[in-house]
Amino acid sequence: MTFLGIRTVSGMTTALLLAGAAQADITAQDVWADWTTYMTAVGYDMTADEERSGNTLTVNNIEMTAPDLGDGSSMVMRLGALTFRENDDGTVNVIYPDVIPLQVKLKDPEASEVDIGMELRSAATDILVTGVPTDMTTTYSADRMEMVLTALTVDGEEISAEDAAGRLLLSGFSGTTQSTVAGKRVYDQRMQADTASYEVRFNDPEGTGTFDFESTIGGLNFAGSSALPLAVVQATDMSSLLSAGMTADGTFGFANGSSNMSVVEDGAQTFTAQTSSEGGTLTVAMGADGLEYSGDQNALKMAIAGSQLPLPLDLDMETARFNLAMPVQKTDEMQDFALGFAFNEFSMSEALWALFDPGQQLPRDPATVVLDLAGKARLLFDFLNPSGAAVSGDPNITPAEIESLDINRLQISLAGAELTGDGAFSFDNSDPAGPPKPTGGADLMLVGGNALIDSLVKIGVLPEDQAMGARMMMGLLAVPGDAPDTLTSRIEINDQGHVLANGQRIQ
Repeated sequence: MTFLGIRTVSGMTTALLLAGAAQADITAQDVWADWTTYMTAVGYDMTADEERSGNTLTVNNIEMTAPDLGDGSSMVMRLGALTFRENDDGTVNVIYPDVIPLQVKLKDPEASEVDIGMELRSAATDILVTGVPTDMTTTYSADRMEMVLTALTVDGEEISAEDAAGRLLLSGFSGTTQSTVAGKRVYDQRMQADTASYEVRFNDPEGTGTFDFESTIGGLNFAGSSALPLAVVQATDMSSLLSAGMTADGTFGFANGSSNMSVVEDGAQTFTAQTSSEGGTLTVAMGADGLEYSGDQNALKMAIAGSQLPLPLDLDMETARFNLAMPVQKTDEMQDFALGFAFNEFSMSEALWALFDPGQQLPRDPATVVLDLAGKARLLFDFLNPSGAAVSGDPNITPAEIESLDINRLQISLAGAELTGDGAFSFDNSDPAGPPKPTGGADLMLVGGNALIDSLVKIGVLPEDQAMGARMMMGLLAVPGDAPDTLTSRIEINDQGHVLANGQRIQ
């Protein structure tokens, strides 16, 4: 997601669902002022018309302009009226009508100008602000919260409702946002929804093609926090914000999910896909120390069919996981990085196996692929600085230095064979004109490799001459292990740059 996209989601969520927590006395004016303070702190320019009557503040014609990221793009959001009502007990209710119009105008100098009209429709919505001046809590709930696409114009051409439709629906929606002010402005958020569903449909106005996508998620939840510096920092410079103390972290979770996609071309269905899963999580954390992503999904099932496929594909996976950690700022010190993924117990339908193995020569055991890497490196530029993209894309500039790389785990289990390994390497960066020089080694073990080659030859997937070459390469790089059809190998790179396999130089 781009930085502009992150700000868009943050702004719309704060504006439409949380409606702000106050920083001073709990008055209607202060609640509204706190919201505008938050939005301007993350880079939006805001204008609105305010009208006070008794204990009620009404805000009309709200307009938020996203920060200029230096690429000529722009985004403007316009909302309908919000009402802030002071209660006798010192709390404030935030009230808006059952239907709120929302307009978004996007401009990309290299593409299109897009005007989007939407409506936020809610039922049984309750938003209450309580607390003390420096520790405020917003509690909110709604039976349903729905965002519906009502109009779409691209480069001045209006797209009809029959050709473009979109909807996001949250049912049983509730949560809290706690805002505290001390050395930083800190937001702690909790949110849950019984179900979340969304659907998108596009029709080709010049033909008979359609695209339909719908998804439902059950037991959606979120917990996270963010901190913003009190000092004024240029909001478009994420690197400066991080240096000033900005942090953000959060975990999304869900209990189950499913989706359906359909593509039709020239009046005939050309592609369909259905997925389902039994829950998962996505965790994100960002600060001056770096950026971290991780996620997992359980009992993932996919069914895919299409006119370009020889037969339907049915795929199952017990668990899928990934993780990524990386530095984002230029430093003199080495920082941790990591990259990993795991596809556990992956299996496919017998119909797909039969395409290339009708005689069942290969074992049908579920496959597993795991890679877990970690190490230390340092960036030579600020990754999130607006000028960072130009630096990272310049082939004449070295973007980073790597000090070490650890292979914590390698596992590939497929068709009765299994490759496992681990290792560690360090890198010498003393030559400014050359690449880093690695030293270290990795230990590998292959079980069932020869049996797999024999089976591939029998079913005609692997020609005999290529099988012979593979066996010769295995004999060069590996030695027999203690068990039958087991090979082990120690691959090393010494300080002279020589590559050795089991102590024998091969390069």
